[in-house]
Amino acid sequence: MMSRGLLVVGCVLILGAFALLAQRPAKEDEQRPAPVQPAPGPEFPHFVVAPYLQYATRTSITIMWETSIPGTSTVRYGVGLLTKTVEGPKNVTLHEVTLTDLEPDKPHLYQVQTQGEGKGKPLVSPLLTFSPAVGPDQAFSFVLFGDTQKNPAVTKKIATLAWQRRPNFVVHLGDVVDNGPDKREWVDELFAPCRELFGRVPVYPCIGNHEKDHANYYRYFALPAPEYHYSYRYGNAEFFVLDSNKPLGPKSAQYAWLDDKLAKSTAKWKFCYHHHPPYSSDDDDFGDTWKGEPSRMGDTNVRQLAALYEKHNVDMVWNGHVHVYERTWPIRQGKVDHKAGVVYITSGGGGGPLENFSPVPTWFKAQSRSEYHFCYVAIAGDRLSFKAFDHQAMLFDSFDLEKK
Repeated sequence: MMSRGLLVVGCVLILGAFALLAQRPAKEDEQRPAPVQPAPGPEFPHFVVAPYLQYATRTSITIMWETSIPGTSTVRYGVGLLTKTVEGPKNVTLHEVTLTDLEPDKPHLYQVQTQGEGKGKPLVSPLLTFSPAVGPDQAFSFVLFGDTQKNPAVTKKIATLAWQRRPNFVVHLGDVVDNGPDKREWVDELFAPCRELFGRVPVYPCIGNHEKDHANYYRYFALPAPEYHYSYRYGNAEFFVLDSNKPLGPKSAQYAWLDDKLAKSTAKWKFCYHHHPPYSSDDDDFGDTWKGEPSRMGDTNVRQLAALYEKHNVDMVWNGHVHVYERTWPIRQGKVDHKAGVVYITSGGGGGPLENFSPVPTWFKAQSRSEYHFCYVAIAGDRLSFKAFDHQAMLFDSFDLEKK
């Protein structure tokens, strides 16, 4: 049995221990002061959209970029050294500068700079490169893909693989974004994943249905008027770009424009592109084939242009819209014609959700694949080489053409 004296001593020792604990320094993390929330202030200046290239000719090219603050823009450029400077518009956030005195057949360096209204440091891009358009007797190459919508990880992979081919330019087959009015999609889902590719070679798009004819399309691209349709010459080829969201029948403005432009073209190679497919083996965009509904086998509005393609001996027609790859046999007057037909290619594998094919094969299908992909075209004089690569850089289709 414990004595009263020992009990008193024990209580004193316990109380003393609690007193010592109360005086002990707090743990290290308990000593840290509460974090101080930063005071609100102006946004740190940065590039919203990195520099990208538009519309190259033998002696000119347009450079665009977007900044988070308004400012005055300049471009320094030259062959080997940055020996020339051009000023752009003042106090803007979307910058557009056209260089008009390029040296043909020579690679150029360029660097953009934006100085804000304050006295802070200017925004300066990395040192980049471009080449003017080649001449009619020179070989060249380009890549094409479409439907880069709502999948920036895949779009970046496709753009990176396309850049590895070192093309002269990019053909984009529409639906560059999923929702045209959403500025965030343009910034984060198109320009960010394509930054390296678009910063080195110009991109020539056509407008898709997902752009919704929004002002963003016309703000972010610098194309010949009226921009929703236009043409351009590159090497010994001429390209004709149309808006397949609009009527394309024989009485339409675009039909008349295309008829006139094709008739006047002196190019060895003639290519047309628009977003919607004249011929398609898709399973449900043009009739629910899994339930026995007859397929229209493509967009009947744009198929009205086939008469012009055949009349003017167009070599190839490209489109997106259906998120697959499909190549037709050469077609003329609704039949396969290996001597005088037009080849139609769907390349909608830039990132949008992949689609499927009808369970019943179509008469015009030569090759098809439901896979993320891009296409690569190389032209030298009267010879053309076409290749299609998937998102793992595996070649899955190719063919050659020769002009007699």
